[in-house]
Amino acid sequence: MTSVHPGDVLAVRTPGRAAALIRLGEALAGKPNLDNHVVLVHHQDPQGRWWGMEGRPGGVGWCDIRLYLAGRWTVNNCGQPGRGPAARQRVCDAATAMLGTPYDWEGIADDTLRAFHMADLWSADWGGTAPGHVVCSSYTAFLYQREGWARPDTPGRDTEPADWTAFSMMNGYNAAIA
Repeated sequence: MTSVHPGDVLAVRTPGRAAALIRLGEALAGKPNLDNHVVLVHHQDPQGRWWGMEGRPGGVGWCDIRLYLAGRWTVNNCGQPGRGPAARQRVCDAATAMLGTPYDWEGIADDTLRAFHMADLWSADWGGTAPGHVVCSSYTAFLYQREGWARPDTPGRDTEPADWTAFSMMNGYNAAIA
């Protein structure tokens, strides 16, 4: 058993029709379809609650991740090596600086097209600059790319929750969370 730390990534399953459609799209694309959302672990408050940051339709924001940590479908990269406390703090500071960054609806459209084996309309990588729009999985991919950490090998904007699930599982980073 391990505990989460700031900068860890959780690939999680959420309820609802949109979540089911994301998982269906992942399955159609031949990717793992366990999860449909991604959260960056940020900090633990004085009451012991873990807080995360996520890209969502209202923009990048805070979330209480207790339910995600307890979820039976949650996949994490807690076992990923080479991420010391100072680097984790830099990632969390960069994540906080992106609060309110709008949702990438064009990126969602491209994810949908790829699921049906059609060409992207707007796909492009960020080239190292901060993106103006993100989804949950591309947000975390950008933060990891910026820090130089290993991450899913998909282009940043095209990173989907299934890419984080596969990355964590295939590299043996998924750990039982205490």
